[in-house]
Amino acid sequence: MKRALAALLILQLAACQSVALEDQEIAKPKPPSVPTLSGADLQAAIVGKSLRYTINGVVSTYYADGRYGYRDYEVRDGGTYTITGDEVCITFEDGGRRCDQYARIGGDFVRIEEGGRQTKVAGVGPA
Repeated sequence: MKRALAALLILQLAACQSVALEDQEIAKPKPPSVPTLSGADLQAAIVGKSLRYTINGVVSTYYADGRYGYRDYEVRDGGTYTITGDEVCITFEDGGRRCDQYARIGGDFVRIEEGGRQTKVAGVGPA
């Protein structure tokens, strides 16, 4: 009987520890906090410019009149954008919407997507 009680207690403790570990694994870390461009700095960095990223031939174009263009090796898309504070929010032609931030990290110029993914800007040219 003592062995059965001891075994039951060990199983209960193991179950508690397992639940605690599962909770820790589910919790996702927040993206690192970096100072993002805002206001005049953000506008100067992207408005009237085409930004080429380091992945899949992606180019985002922020026209001075508020139109937005996107292209990569396979897709072309468009829409409009607005800048508020440190975010540029894009409304795509299909109704989708996404807000990004931009930052200078070291010597790199990067886009930070809503989920925290950072993509380096490889080049900037006129729109």
